[in-house]
Amino acid sequence: MQYKIALAGSSQYTVMMAKILQKDPRFEICYTLSPTPKLIGRQQVLTKNPLQGWSEKENITSFSVEKKIDDTLRDQLSIASKIDFLLVVDFGYLIPSWLLKLPKIAPLNIHPSLLPKWRGSSPGQFCLLFRGLGQENAQSAVTIMIMNEGLDQGPIVAQLTFNCKANWTQKEYYQHAFTLIAEKLSDLINDLADKKIKIQKQPVESPTMIARRLDKEDSFIDWQDLQRLMDTNLEKVHSLRDDNKLLNNLLVDNEVCKDKAEQIKLVINASRAFSPWPGLWTNVKTNHGEKRMKIFSCHANKNQLILDQVQIEGKNPCLFNECKNALS
Repeated sequence: MQYKIALAGSSQYTVMMAKILQKDPRFEICYTLSPTPKLIGRQQVLTKNPLQGWSEKENITSFSVEKKIDDTLRDQLSIASKIDFLLVVDFGYLIPSWLLKLPKIAPLNIHPSLLPKWRGSSPGQFCLLFRGLGQENAQSAVTIMIMNEGLDQGPIVAQLTFNCKANWTQKEYYQHAFTLIAEKLSDLINDLADKKIKIQKQPVESPTMIARRLDKEDSFIDWQDLQRLMDTNLEKVHSLRDDNKLLNNLLVDNEVCKDKAEQIKLVINASRAFSPWPGLWTNVKTNHGEKRMKIFSCHANKNQLILDQVQIEGKNPCLFNECKNALS
């Protein structure tokens, strides 16, 4: 039997899943859903997302979503091909109940975390950020689940576990997770349709905070706090900015960072978890006024944080030791 499937998403990882399913004679991709083209880069070039571009190249019907999934899309899909599955991968929109009910068999989602941990839109970043802190270890997973109206709370079809490597950025994390599930995707969906898989119900509550969408302020660290961590004689960071953003909050959270060593570990984790975006950064005073400084890499030496590669606003990336004399 051939199953009809639609894909909703926007990224290279959605395309990865689409290519796998397209090659399998057990499936027919009827259409895709993806965001409308966006203005990208300094030149503000109107650019289609990877899934939309792939759909057009493969002559697969593509429906566009602007700000939200609305009645216009509902009307369009009501006359489109009937589907057995909807597969959501890197979509970024709230899925309304009518769309969840559209497939005959199930709406599915691929979520790259060990659910119920790290529900939300940034699971890889949060997993890397908390790696080795508190009760968190290096283990994670990629999960395929049946969607419901809760946030990543649907029944689990399968979980493929893996260990996060210490040198991973979010790029390596997501590449590994999606490659892992891609290898088994077709068989898992087919076995679910044939009722060969016993799904597992998730708890309503998650043991971790929501891995929410990040912004630039989340990855800011005060330069005075960094200096304390770089000084072998000073102890814990105690300051907290008024806006209470993510990294600064965690630095003073005794449940996460019980001592200076854990605070240093958090900053090192952040340099990888926030790479390439939003990027770990601070503000420093230079001979030319206050400038933003990006921190690309750092490491620990006993009870001291060592900055490695950085970039001061308006300058090329360099080793911190090459530019620290320019700081006032």
